[in-house]
Amino acid sequence: MKKKNVDIIIFFFFLLTSWYIAYVNPNILGIIESIIGPIGAIMVLLLPMYAIRKLPILAKYRRKVSNVFVTVIGLVTVSAIFFMFL
Repeated sequence: MKKKNVDIIIFFFFLLTSWYIAYVNPNILGIIESIIGPIGAIMVLLLPMYAIRKLPILAKYRRKVSNVFVTVIGLVTVSAIFFMFL
């Protein structure tokens, strides 16, 4: 694709998106909450469990019941946030 065509597509994408957002007029705090909620839950609950599983230096923390509990709670939290939007 030529650069000019890509620029035109991007321009119309931003134009239509901005127009739609202005028409719908959503609550900005609700949007921030809906984006930050899942990201925060993933960073606080699931990312450390992934690091424990993958990093050799954290191997001493593997195979603990608390890891399973934190992972399950993290998945429940993230899934609850996503199901809220359905």
